[in-house]
Amino acid sequence: TNPPHQSEVRGPLNSSLNALHSRRLIHSFPPSKKSATSITKPMSTNNEVSSIQFPRTLSGRRLSGRRLSSRTNSSASRSLSSGHANECSRSTSANGTNGQSDGLPLPSSALPPPRTGGFPPIRWIQNRLDFRGCDHLIQFSHAHGLGRVATVASILGAILSVNVMILVQLYLHNYGVVTISLLDAMTAQTIQLLKQWVQYVIVLVSFHMLEFFITALYNPSVTTADSFVVNQSVAYTTAALVSWVEFWTRIVFFPYANSPNVSRIGLVVVIGGQIVRALAMMTCGESFNHLIQQTKKDNHVLITHGIYNYLRHPSYVGFYYWSIGTQLLLGNPISFVCYAIASWLFFRRRMPYEEETLVRYFPDEYPTYVARTWSGLPFIWSDVGKIDDDSGNADHEQISFSADGFKKLS
Repeated sequence: TNPPHQSEVRGPLNSSLNALHSRRLIHSFPPSKKSATSITKPMSTNNEVSSIQFPRTLSGRRLSGRRLSSRTNSSASRSLSSGHANECSRSTSANGTNGQSDGLPLPSSALPPPRTGGFPPIRWIQNRLDFRGCDHLIQFSHAHGLGRVATVASILGAILSVNVMILVQLYLHNYGVVTISLLDAMTAQTIQLLKQWVQYVIVLVSFHMLEFFITALYNPSVTTADSFVVNQSVAYTTAALVSWVEFWTRIVFFPYANSPNVSRIGLVVVIGGQIVRALAMMTCGESFNHLIQQTKKDNHVLITHGIYNYLRHPSYVGFYYWSIGTQLLLGNPISFVCYAIASWLFFRRRMPYEEETLVRYFPDEYPTYVARTWSGLPFIWSDVGKIDDDSGNADHEQISFSADGFKKLS
């Protein structure tokens, strides 16, 4: 039957349900016998089945009504919450019997599709990074779940702390402050490679943690577990695994084929790329998003100040040099060439496409901005002069563009 109006709800649930409808959050119900009685008591006088209908999910669809058992006071007062506007309906039959206990499903749009492409082992790893198989756990089944955020943050924090301690021990042993018997049995080349690996892990974890924390500080409305970007793509995971295989193959079979000076240069490049990307994200603020924005709003203007006064795509530039710097840090010649070529080809396609779109949105401002700035990557020039658009208008539904380059006015 049709759900009753909020004013028809009686008892101690009234205030909680009113707050739930207005804030789209699930509140904990008092675990009292009175509460359980008020839940199981039919709400309509004609003994029809009554239910409480909650707001729509972000996808615009309602969850199927699953019944929560009220056999005990604790189960009757169960509360469910998540980053999405989760919905819960409590219903009873006409004779007052309780429904069967069941979990609350999430809308299918909240769950990422299974990864495709790549080798099966890599797809398996990527699906684990996407938390596939956790659909039945509300706080882990979607990117807004606090359980997923806490898990990723805890793992990254543990990896970071362990590797920082190992790096400290390596340097203390190198300067004779402490003596580690395990390191005494290794050659100097192997110890140097271990330092490079630990430094690489530290900068890698720091990158992913900074992606999340900068987003949380400057664009909190879009911050999710995906803001760590540890699960960004199969290609990214594959590239990382390939570089790891190359490094450990060298450390086992060719430990002498290494240059500490090249590693130091790589560390400088990594730090420089990280700073450039962080400045870009902070300058964009709420306009920065890890996902490409599909439409342009009327209250968007170009960002031309700060680091954007010199580079048109500083977040891309920062990531490009950060990625190839990691391979210099590891001393991987093969992965360095592959990273440089693959990243350059990707941005060679992406940058002109976005600039063509932006010049259609900002026909008066963007060409002038392009004329006085640099793309930041070698041999990538702007093609905005080739665009012929007399109207200066763009189809907001057909053209995609990145948030990297415009700002939303308050």
